Amino acid sequence: MRSGAIKFGLCGTGKFFFIENPSLIMKAVLFISIDQGELKLKRLILALAVTLPLLSSAPRALAAEPMPKALLDRYNQGVTYFKMGDLDRAIDAFKTVALSQQSDPLIHLSLAAALQQHGDAEDAIAEYRRAIALRPYDSFACQSLGLILQSQGQLDEAINEYSQSVRLRPDTPLMRLNLGIALRIKGDLAGAIRELKQVIAAYPDNLKARAQLAAAYQDKGENQLASNEYRYILAHDPNNFSIHYNLASALMALKDYEGAVGELRRAITIDGKVPEVRVMLATALTTRGAVAEAATQLQQAISLKSDRSDWHAQLGDLLSRQKDYRAAIEEYRLSQRLNPKDADSAYSLGYLLQLTGDVTGAAGSYEHVLSLNPKNANAHYNLGIIRQKQNDLKDAEAEFKEALALNPNDGQAYINLGRTAVLKGELEQAVSWYRQGLSLESNDAAAYLELGNALLRLKDKPGARSALETALTLSPDNKQAQLSMAHLTADEGNLAGAEKLLRQILEKDPSDCKVMEELADNLDAQQKTEEAIAVYQQIVQANPRS
Repeated sequence: MRSGAIKFGLCGTGKFFFIENPSLIMKAVLFISIDQGELKLKRLILALAVTLPLLSSAPRALAAEPMPKALLDRYNQGVTYFKMGDLDRAIDAFKTVALSQQSDPLIHLSLAAALQQHGDAEDAIAEYRRAIALRPYDSFACQSLGLILQSQGQLDEAINEYSQSVRLRPDTPLMRLNLGIALRIKGDLAGAIRELKQVIAAYPDNLKARAQLAAAYQDKGENQLASNEYRYILAHDPNNFSIHYNLASALMALKDYEGAVGELRRAITIDGKVPEVRVMLATALTTRGAVAEAATQLQQAISLKSDRSDWHAQLGDLLSRQKDYRAAIEEYRLSQRLNPKDADSAYSLGYLLQLTGDVTGAAGSYEHVLSLNPKNANAHYNLGIIRQKQNDLKDAEAEFKEALALNPNDGQAYINLGRTAVLKGELEQAVSWYRQGLSLESNDAAAYLELGNALLRLKDKPGARSALETALTLSPDNKQAQLSMAHLTADEGNLAGAEKLLRQILEKDPSDCKVMEELADNLDAQQKTEEAIAVYQQIVQANPRS
C-alpha cells in the first residue's frame, strides 16, 4: 500500500471571538481558521466579509465619503438576506450598492462572499480582485482570494495570494498556515515545512499546523518526524480518527507493524465504518503472520465497500495462503469482474485454477494475462506447461520459447523444452535443451533423470550413466532413477549388477510387480531358472491376474 497522509477531519478546538475592533479582524479570522476546520473557516470568512463594514461604530471610516442612508439600508438588507440564506436577494442588494459605491472595497468583499457562497466562483474571484485593487494592503482579502482560487484548482495563483498576505503581515505567523498547506499540495515540501514550522514556533499547540507539518514530513519520507508530530497531536486530541490512521501509515513505512496495528485498532474503535482502515490493518497483520485475522479484516472492509477489485485480490492472496483455494478463486473472479484489466489478479486466478486441476480455466486466465501484458514470462511458462499436458506440443514449445525470450536465464523453461522434445520424439534436440537447462538449474534431479533416459535411448551409455549418477546423488531414494540405472547396467552387459539394483528397489517396495517382473526376466537371462520361477510365483500370488 501507498502510504501517505489521509485527509479526513481537522483536529483541535477553537473559540469564537466577537470582533469590535476592525484592526483585530485578521488575527481573529486566522485563529479560527486554524482551530475550527475548513467548513467553519469558509463560513466565518463569508460572514466576516459581509459584516465587515458594520464592525465599527463608524463603518464608513475607510471610505472617501459617507454612504447615503438609502444605500446603507440596502446594504443592511443584503446582510440580513445573507444570514437568512437568501443568497439571490443578498447578491442583488450588494450589487445595487456596489454599482453606486464602486470605490468601496468592503462592499466588493461582501459581494464576493455572497457570490462564493452561491457557487459563482469566477464572479467572486473578480470581486475579490476589485477589493484588493482598492485596498492592496488588505492581507485578509488576499487570504480570502487565495482560498477560493485554491478551491478552483488554481494553486499557483492561490500561493501568490497567500505569499502576498505574508508579505503584508510578516509579523503574523498564522498568515503562513494556508501558504504552507498550499505548498504541500503543490509538492514543495521543503517550502511547506518551512512555513508550517514558523506557525508552530509561535503557536505550539496549533494542531492543524502540526497535522499539516506531519503530512509534509510523511510525503517527504521522513516518517519518524511525522510520527513525532502525530503523537503530539494525539496527546491533545486522543480521539482523532484521522491522526491515528496517519500515524499508523507512518509506522508501517518505518516497519513498526506492531505499533501500526495498535493505532489502527484505536482508529476502528473511534469509527469502525471506514474500510480503508481495516484494509491497512489487514496488511499490517499479514506482515506479522496473522493471516486468518487479516482475512477477517479484509472481509469486513469489503462488506463496507465491495467495489474495490484490489481488496478482493488481496483477500484472494490471504485465502490462498490458508489453502482455501475455492474461496480464493471466487475472490480473484470478483476482482476480475470489477477490473478485467488487472493482470495480477488474472494471473493469480490462473495459477490457482491450474493448481486445482482446472487446466482449461487456467489456460483462459493466462491467455487473458498475455492479452494485457504479452511480456509476462511466467504466464507464457505456465501456459506452456498446460499445453504440454494437453499434448499440444507445438504451442507448448512456442510458449516456452517466448518465456526464454523474456528471461534467458529460466532453466525450467529449457528443461520443459527438453520434455516437449522427448514427447515429439526429437531426442537429440531434447538432450540439448536439457543440458542448457541444467547449466542453470543444476540441482534438478528429475531433469537429470530425464536426460539420462534420453541418452540411454540414444545409446549414449557413458552420458546416460553420468546423468543418472547425478540424479541419484541429488535424490538417492528416487525409485525411477534407480530403475533406469538398473536398465543401463543391464544394457552394459552387467546383469548381476542390474539384479543387485533391482533387489535394492524391492527391499523398499516388495509389492512392486513391475520391478519383480524385471527381476524375474533378469534372473532368467542369467539362467537362474529356479530363482526366476520363484519370483514369477510371487508375482502371481501378489496379482493373480498377471
